[in-house]
Amino acid sequence: MKFAHKLTLAIVLPLCVALSAGGTWSIHQNFRAALDAAARTYGADQMEQRYALENALSAVQGDSANEIYSCLCAYEQEQRTLGREELLFAVMGENGTMLYSNLPAEVPYRSQRQAVAVGEDRVLYVEAGTADYQLLGTPLRGLSRPLWLINVYEVSAQFAERDRQIRQHLALEGVALLLAGAAAVLVARLLTQPLQRLETASAALSRGDLSARANLASGDELEQLGRAFNDMAVAMTGQMQALQEEAARQKRFVAAFTHEIKTPMTAILGYADLLRRGEQPPEKRHRAAGYIYRESGRLETLSRELLLLFGLEQGGVALEPVQLRVIWDEVERSLPELTGCLAREGGDVTLRANRALLATLVRNLVLNAAAADTEQGIIRLWCDRRDGMLRLGVTDTGPGIPAEELEKLREPFYRPDKSRSRQNGGNGLGLTICECIANAHGTTLHIESEPGRGTTVWITAEEAAPCV
Repeated sequence: MKFAHKLTLAIVLPLCVALSAGGTWSIHQNFRAALDAAARTYGADQMEQRYALENALSAVQGDSANEIYSCLCAYEQEQRTLGREELLFAVMGENGTMLYSNLPAEVPYRSQRQAVAVGEDRVLYVEAGTADYQLLGTPLRGLSRPLWLINVYEVSAQFAERDRQIRQHLALEGVALLLAGAAAVLVARLLTQPLQRLETASAALSRGDLSARANLASGDELEQLGRAFNDMAVAMTGQMQALQEEAARQKRFVAAFTHEIKTPMTAILGYADLLRRGEQPPEKRHRAAGYIYRESGRLETLSRELLLLFGLEQGGVALEPVQLRVIWDEVERSLPELTGCLAREGGDVTLRANRALLATLVRNLVLNAAAADTEQGIIRLWCDRRDGMLRLGVTDTGPGIPAEELEKLREPFYRPDKSRSRQNGGNGLGLTICECIANAHGTTLHIESEPGRGTTVWITAEEAAPCV
C-alpha cells in the first residue's frame, strides 16, 4: 500500500470512528431521554388511573370475578365517554388470572406477567407487530383481594424518531466521509509530492545521473530531508569524481611506469643480444656494456624511488630539530656540478623535520630547477617566516610552467617536457616524492609559476628551538 493511501486512511478512519461513536452516543442519549420522558408521563397517568380504579373497586360488594369485570367495564365506558379512546389496560388477579383486558391481541400474556413481575418502578418494552409499547404494572391497594393494574402505552413514535435520526446521521456521516476522503486524498498528494520527487531523484542518482537533485520547498522536515539528500548527492558526486580522477591517475601511472621500464629494458635486451651473438670488436663490446650499465642504473634508481614513494605513503615519519643550514650543505655536497649556481637566503633557522627526507626533498627540487633552467641561472634556496611558520623553498629562473600543467606535476612520471627530462636522466618521480615528503611532515607542496618568469616550490614547517 502506498504511503498516500496509508495517509488517507489515517485521516478518514479516525474521523469515521469518531462520527460513528459520537452519533451513536448522541442518538442513544436522545432516544433514552424520549423514552424516560414518556415513562414519567405514562407513570403519572397510571397513578391517576390506579387511584380511580381503587375507588371504583372498593365500592364493589364482594370479590367475585363477574362483579369486578362489570365494574371495570363501567370504568372503561366512563373513560371513553370522557374522550380517552387510547386507554389500554388490564387487571390481573392472583395466580395470573386475567380479570379484565382491552389490550391489543399482539401484546402477549407472557409480557403482561413480566410487567407484573418486574414491579411498579420498572418499565417493560414490547415490540408487537408493527408497534412498540411500554408496559407498566402496579398493584391495586386497599381491596379485599390482590389485583394488579397493567397499562400499555404505544411508544412507536419514539422508536420511529430514533430510526429517523439514525438514517439522517448515516446520510450526514456518509457525506462528511466523502468530503473528508476527498480532502484527505488532496492533502496526501500534497504531502507525498516531495517524497515522490525525492524518490525520482534517488532513482536517477542510482542510475548514475550525478546531477540529480531533490528541489523541495515545503518549509518543513521534508525540505530538510531534501537538503540532506542534496548534500549527500554532492558528496557522492565529489567522491565519484575523485575516484574517477584516481582511476585515471592510476591508468596514467601504469602506462608511464610501463613506458619507463620498457625503454631501458629494450636497450638492455638489445645490447645483451648483440653480445650474445658472438665475439664483437672491443669498442663495440665496451659501448654495449656501457649502455647496459647505464640503463640498469636507471632501473635501479627507479626501483629505489618507487620504494621510497610507497614507504612515504605508509606514514610514520619521525620528526626532530634540524638546522636548515646543515640540510643545504648536504644538498650542495651531493650536487658538486651545481655548486656555483646555488644561492642561499635565510638558512640560519632550526625546524622540526626528518633530516634525510627533507634533504631528499630539497635535492629533488634543486635537480628539477636545474633541469628546467638550461642556461644554468641562479637557483635560490630561501627561507622566511609567515603566520608563525617557516617557509622554505627553491626558486629557479627557468621558462616557467603553464597554469594548466601545475596540478599534473605531482603525478608520478609526469613531465611537462618529456624529451628534455629523459635526456637529463629524470623519470618524473621527483615532485611526487616531494609531495609525499611534504605530506609526511604535515604540510603540502606549493608550486607557483608563470611562463617566462621561473618557478617557485615551497613548503611550510614548524620552527624548533636551536640545537645545543
